[in-house]
Amino acid sequence: MILKKIIALLSVLTLFSGCIGNDYSSVELVENSPYPEFIYLNKDMLKIVANKTSEEPVSDYFFVIFDGTYIDKNNYSKLAVKTPLWRFGSLFVNNDIKTKNGLILLNSDYVGSPDLKYNTPLNYNDIIIYNKNYGIFIEIGQEYTSAEIITENLPVNKYFMENIKNISGKYIINREIIEKEDILIGNYVLEGGIPIGDMNNSVFDMNITPKS
Repeated sequence: MILKKIIALLSVLTLFSGCIGNDYSSVELVENSPYPEFIYLNKDMLKIVANKTSEEPVSDYFFVIFDGTYIDKNNYSKLAVKTPLWRFGSLFVNNDIKTKNGLILLNSDYVGSPDLKYNTPLNYNDIIIYNKNYGIFIEIGQEYTSAEIITENLPVNKYFMENIKNISGKYIINREIIEKEDILIGNYVLEGGIPIGDMNNSVFDMNITPKS
């Protein structure tokens, strides 16, 4: 139902569009999230999700003015579409559609800003999974998938990052763990692909512990 709303809304917005989507850094994407804990998919990842979950193939035409989508990790029915044409969303505002700060919110209000303690400049932003305990930043390649995990520098977290066998069901081929004072950054090379078409509340859960 939510996906159909996005497609219907975008099909109207593209009538106004001479725009091209923007590229944002991982830092900007985390800062702009309307949810404290979220999953972010850029437009390319959303195309994959849309075509895996839609009964009919979704044309690339619908994603022309689209930058990405935030999903509230605590309620997957709440979405925020990031688009340069977000102001046109006010034409369709009702109880289910709202606009704010570059976003069209579907079934959602602005919930709050994320804790920025893990918002260090990183390399990947095809998919971002961010919560109070860690951030995961993913890039989908043709042959391999790359991922960075950032969390607090605790012995239990370091052990976990050194010994985890897979991330979201994709086996780890290579890894490097970097310690930077209060944080750990894990750089991982995974087998290709991420099963984002089957996302649920457990897919990106990691056994990572905060200090308190």
